Amino acid sequence: MLLLLLAFKNEAGVLAEEAEVTATPEPTATPEPTATPELTATPEPEVTPEKTVTPEPTVTPEPVLLEAEFEVPEGADDTGLQDGDLRSIMYLPAGSSFKIKADREIKGLYIIWDVVAPPGEWTLKYDEEAVICGQNGFLHEYIPVSGKTTECELSFDAPVGVCEIYAYGEGEIPKEVQVWNRIKKDADIVIFVPHAGDEIIDYGAAAALYAGERDLYVQVVYMCEYATTEEILKEHEKLDSLWNLGVKYYPVNGNFRNKRLTDLKTADKFYGYEKVLRFVTEIIRKYRPQVVIGPDLSGEYGNGAHILLANAVTESVQNTQDAAFFENSAAEYGTWDVPKTYIHKLRYKAEDTINLDFKGNIGETVKEALQNRLTDTWCGTYIASAKYNLEDSACFGLFRTTVGKDAQGDMFENLVPYGEQARKAVEEAERLRREEYERQKALCDEQLREAAKFGEILFGKYLFVNLKEQLRKLNASEWD
Repeated sequence: MLLLLLAFKNEAGVLAEEAEVTATPEPTATPEPTATPELTATPEPEVTPEKTVTPEPTVTPEPVLLEAEFEVPEGADDTGLQDGDLRSIMYLPAGSSFKIKADREIKGLYIIWDVVAPPGEWTLKYDEEAVICGQNGFLHEYIPVSGKTTECELSFDAPVGVCEIYAYGEGEIPKEVQVWNRIKKDADIVIFVPHAGDEIIDYGAAAALYAGERDLYVQVVYMCEYATTEEILKEHEKLDSLWNLGVKYYPVNGNFRNKRLTDLKTADKFYGYEKVLRFVTEIIRKYRPQVVIGPDLSGEYGNGAHILLANAVTESVQNTQDAAFFENSAAEYGTWDVPKTYIHKLRYKAEDTINLDFKGNIGETVKEALQNRLTDTWCGTYIASAKYNLEDSACFGLFRTTVGKDAQGDMFENLVPYGEQARKAVEEAERLRREEYERQKALCDEQLREAAKFGEILFGKYLFVNLKEQLRKLNASEWD
């Protein structure tokens, strides 16, 4: 074997020497090129900076109000369904239905129902869908329509009155379409309003700021209703006013019939102070507000209903934490101690009152909301008189607090809105979940390191891999 290797080595050396001996012919010399005169340097062109391309904004489709026609039962009058007059009403008996047809796909219906004959629950049919609507009892109701349909049928078990109905196509919902929600519990602010119109002239700035600009959970509660009065259209006006101020949660109505009352004694005799106090207490316990806002203790202009409600608010907030105070509502909703209570024009424009900035957006919002009222010329007349300044809707005094006095002119000073509390609770739960995950992962990593020492020595790498998988399943529910 050694001899063969030596022989192979010698032969390889000979081949290498022969390769070196083979002469490679030298290349023919290439004559040097004639020198080319240097070119005059051309200055480099100035670089024009490229224009930054601004992406075109995403175009949101304009809302489309569709041309619609109606197919109604014989004898029903549909001529006023889109005339903008809430006094022209189509009445239908129980068990009726009617259709609305459009030339393009319907994506939503906006319906204004009659105050006297709202439908209760009713059924919307399109394609093969049958959707139950009306559970919330909204007088102004928006219903989204899914699918691809140009025809909808509305069916009613009870008698119904329809003031207006509009069909909308693809695009954003118009600002004037009221898409209401309900607060089931935990309102940031409850505003107690004696009558329709007061939501603007007495509370407009507060509503525009805290509901409109800051998007808090604001529940407006009216003491008086107009459904059983000659001023029935004010039930629609209340909704229009609140929506224009930025309130998105449907108001609550007391069952106290509106009547013009000149003094506290007359109001007490007509309404009964105990009934009003019970109503206010139940509302506070149900909605657990962080802030309550009530009427002027002097009744703004001496109105007896205002004074009655103001007295009820101030007495109630001092007692809602006591289970013996109106025991029935305490048993149903629990007790509640309101952190802060403000009264309109309390200690009028003194240093310790809140005077919201009426010169900014909220002032414009209040003025626009006032202009959009339908029939209540009294509000405008009163505000135009020497007795009242619309900016007074920005003036509130702190009546009671459990969280300290104000220093910054904000009703929510020292408070955290419920929505922010919910967001922080979600963030905290996520932080704790992640913390536990990291703890489990670190524990698993430590066990894997120990298993590596044990597994590689005793079981070899195949069994060690299986051991790792078992440890992952046992100790890391979210192993990355």
